[in-house]
Amino acid sequence: MKLTLTFSLLTLVLICRNGFAAPVTEALDITYANYGDRAVKLDLYLPANESTELRPAVVLIHGGGWIGGSRKNFRPTAMRLAAAGYVVANISYRLATEAKFPGCVSDAKTAVRWMRAHASEHRIDTNRIYAIGGSAGGHLAAMVATSPGKFEGEGGWSNQSSEVAGVIMMGTGVDQVTRVKESKSGSVKNCVIFFGGELSEKPEVYADGSPITHISKKTPPTLFLDGEFDNPGKRYVEMRKQLDELGVQHELVVIPGAKHGQWGKEPWKAPFEDAMLKFLSKLQSE
Repeated sequence: MKLTLTFSLLTLVLICRNGFAAPVTEALDITYANYGDRAVKLDLYLPANESTELRPAVVLIHGGGWIGGSRKNFRPTAMRLAAAGYVVANISYRLATEAKFPGCVSDAKTAVRWMRAHASEHRIDTNRIYAIGGSAGGHLAAMVATSPGKFEGEGGWSNQSSEVAGVIMMGTGVDQVTRVKESKSGSVKNCVIFFGGELSEKPEVYADGSPITHISKKTPPTLFLDGEFDNPGKRYVEMRKQLDELGVQHELVVIPGAKHGQWGKEPWKAPFEDAMLKFLSKLQSE
């Protein structure tokens, strides 16, 4: 891992939090996973304070239908979370055009393991690592949260756990089998690319790539976070029923006026981030 070289890009930035400038340290293009010559990278955001206390952490996962998107789109949210006291890993991952399922799931899990491997360096509380993602990134965050011990991959840090203490998913498909069955054509292009075939050809793979398949009593507290005009809650009806039956803490929050993907756009970005921080704060006070 070329950690020393990467940290030459470390910068100190200020963002406004509650009317005051909050310093955040930004370190760009850190390699967290290696597959031969292929390096997978993240940007790290650290609260710039002198406290010696351990800090909670977040793995932030961008969307893009598994075939596009960029971690750069989540930079403002990463900055906001870091200003609130979280160590944030804003990750890229191998897209489905490069690595079929479970490639990007394994990458997301590797990012969590990387956080644990570097916990002492960045004063991370390993009992308070959370996953947050939007759309396809929410799917990956949900897969990280619901499938401990599966799809770990070979990206590195195998001596560390990829389990998280909570998950926030925004506009996320949690049941890819039902999603395809209910589509007009009976086929979803991005799913075909992601899973490497049609549902009729790979039903077990589609089920394996659905968070709803893996939920259990070990599933951590979950926040479903949707926009008002993004079919709020409809994707999670069955999953929420099962979480209730298992006694797993969960809640649904709807952001007024927001459409799919607008968690990164004003005036909706701030309410989405407020909901994230409220949920995370609640988990840490319990």
